[in-house]
Amino acid sequence: MEGIGIFPSISLILFFTFFVLLVIYLIKKGKHHWDDAANLPLNNDEINFKESEL
Repeated sequence: MEGIGIFPSISLILFFTFFVLLVIYLIKKGKHHWDDAANLPLNNDEINFKESEL
């Protein structure tokens, strides 16, 4: 098959682009944006399960 050698290059470019965009997104959001998500496992006051529901 001719031209099949281009697919690894395209895959590498797509992966690298996705990775770079993800890093840029996370840097723009900043650490303070993720503080609420980091504390979710510690906040037991908002969710109360009964033993019968588990």
